[in-house]
Amino acid sequence: MLLKRTVWLAAITFSLAACTTTSQYTSGQDYLSRYTDASATPTVGLSNKTDAAVREIAAIEPDLRFPARIGLARIDRGSLVGIPADEAQSWAAAAETLGTGFGDLIPVSPLVANMVSSQRTKGTTVVDHIRKGAARQHLDYVITYEVTDTAKSDGNALRLADLTVLGLFVLPSRDLKAEASASAILLDVRNGYPYLTGSTFADKKAISTVVGKGDRKDKLRSAARQVAVSQIANEFASRLKELKLVADGITLAESRPVQSAALN
Repeated sequence: MLLKRTVWLAAITFSLAACTTTSQYTSGQDYLSRYTDASATPTVGLSNKTDAAVREIAAIEPDLRFPARIGLARIDRGSLVGIPADEAQSWAAAAETLGTGFGDLIPVSPLVANMVSSQRTKGTTVVDHIRKGAARQHLDYVITYEVTDTAKSDGNALRLADLTVLGLFVLPSRDLKAEASASAILLDVRNGYPYLTGSTFADKKAISTVVGKGDRKDKLRSAARQVAVSQIANEFASRLKELKLVADGITLAESRPVQSAALN
């Protein structure tokens, strides 16, 4: 009876997910209009250069129009890579909730990006590289995301069974935990305006025998990563609906179906 119970426990997993997003649809012109004559007085040295750089960076306007061609780009280890099939399914499922009025979700091709841009060029960031590739594909906006995951194994109260041959194969003497996080940003391809930024966290836990724990850890990491990506995809779809309302001149209070927090 004990043997059957412990094997059953080995199949239990627990998951925790959390997501935070920030939306933006503010005017650079309005932001810069707050500069008074006094604050606009030129200063000397590095401060003057910084002031000029800040104003140049702020001089940007939002321009959301739908339907649109929305790109999807994945970063891995600092480079643009292809999107795994399971993650692509999560984004496709989230895109379906938007409806046809939002347009199409199109992967940014690493091959196309490499045709028009090189990440090895000094001063070129991976985001610059992605925007250039998206421009060649005539995409209006691009969702860029990155995923990290880890897994660890610790001995539990049954770890003394590791001293026996059968214990290595039968008793779940290892506590496994996998964690994954996903970060994403929605950018305007033409001017780099950041409409959405967000991050999500997910973890999964399980217990396992010593033999086979490596495979179990890999599966747990994959499951945690999938939860994190699905969560950020769904959250971005929800916030994109809110942004469309703002772009259309409709306040969130006027739209009863929208339940998310107000835009920042």
